[in-house]
Amino acid sequence: MGIRFRVTGSEVADFDERSIVNAEFLSESPKDSNAKATDFGLGVKVWGRVLYNVGADSDDVLKLAKWSQIPSENADCYRVAEVTVVSAGSVVRKYVIPNAFVVEYSEKADDVTGTGEFYIHIRQKKDNNAKVAVEGGYAGE
Repeated sequence: MGIRFRVTGSEVADFDERSIVNAEFLSESPKDSNAKATDFGLGVKVWGRVLYNVGADSDDVLKLAKWSQIPSENADCYRVAEVTVVSAGSVVRKYVIPNAFVVEYSEKADDVTGTGEFYIHIRQKKDNNAKVAVEGGYAGE
């Protein structure tokens, strides 16, 4: 099984199965809700490796870091994010978040192994929750 992560907007950050370690899709209702809430959030958390010796991957990680710093006044803070889970040539799950913004971002480096790790938590802009797509069960690329 492999996980791919792609962010498009003013620039493209693309990560394949070598880089992405874990991904988690979230549908969050308020904790104090006693019924299905109309005020809910949709998001994705992604953990990955920074492969410094490969070169191109570390450039894409830099794009994520810069995206996390864009203020809300700038329309470029919203981008399209896709997480694709592939197994045996089939797309098991694909999440498309068309108005994603960064909630949390972190990066760490290990000077012994020469690798690093990144974590990004993104959410869909709430007034566009209906535009989030969850797909799966078809042949992959």
